[in-house]
Amino acid sequence: MPGKKGKSLDFKRLLKWTSLFLVALFVLLSLIPYLIPLQRLRGNRQEQAYSKSYFVGADGIELHYREWNGSTAEARNILLVHGLGGSTFSWRYTAPALQEKGFRVIAVDLPGFGLSERKAGLDHSAEARAKLLWSFLETLDPGTQWNLVGHSMGGATVAAMALQQPERVNSLTLAAGALTHFEPSISTSLLKFPPLSRWFRVLARLLLTENRVEQLLSSAYGRQPIAEEIHGYYLPLTIENTDAVLMDLINTAPMPLLDRVGALTIPVLCIWGEDDTWVPLTQGRELARLITGAELIVLPNEGHCPMETAPGLFNEKLFRFLEEQQL
Repeated sequence: MPGKKGKSLDFKRLLKWTSLFLVALFVLLSLIPYLIPLQRLRGNRQEQAYSKSYFVGADGIELHYREWNGSTAEARNILLVHGLGGSTFSWRYTAPALQEKGFRVIAVDLPGFGLSERKAGLDHSAEARAKLLWSFLETLDPGTQWNLVGHSMGGATVAAMALQQPERVNSLTLAAGALTHFEPSISTSLLKFPPLSRWFRVLARLLLTENRVEQLLSSAYGRQPIAEEIHGYYLPLTIENTDAVLMDLINTAPMPLLDRVGALTIPVLCIWGEDDTWVPLTQGRELARLITGAELIVLPNEGHCPMETAPGLFNEKLFRFLEEQQL
């Protein structure tokens, strides 16, 4: 019996010291990220502005946009919305081509991306962004009709816009539109714990490098990006608080768009790269099935960003679809 009692005491001591060690480790790991200075991001929104960049406030957030003036006919207004990590730069081949065809084109940077303001704590759900962009358009040109074009994450935003105000939408184009469900995991929920969110920011700033951008673009493009493309995506990531926006984006609750897109009655074009590994073609086919009358165009041998890697073909298909809506 004494032997068993001794073993019990030894186990209790082990449990006690293990508990103390884990508590100390937890405290240490919670303090360390605050002792590591955040790598300074030196990018400046105004310094990176284009020759014809515009900044306007909408719902307390300063948004950056660019405009290509074409027709004054309301039915030929087009709004272009980029995907994750993108900006108005993503539409550098599409916007001028549409202007040449007589369209008035607006390309906008979503909050926290491109040259738009970085503000922590924002709701980055598709529904919240859609409301913001309608407010933005009201500031620019109240009551006007729009053709909406969105790429990847931007596809979810423009789809939400069409669901919110269908009477103001002439057509909707989803270029590799990322509308699938996303269920927040335990790991994303843990980012709401301040020390872990601080760790995220420390690591994010270390990983926001040109080499990392080059790797991501290679995957998205399906080919090696050139220096101009790498710089076009990398420079906006160097703007202060970009990492905080990315963390808010992860923590933002998704909007179940797939359950609602069947309600759309406007003309819809789904345009997809055949070899897209980011938002696979199977998702494009699913969208075309869910939306009555939607047209699906598949671009052979193209990846996730066909408006950049095959601009001529992409613009041709988009222009034909838009012209059909004018008949």
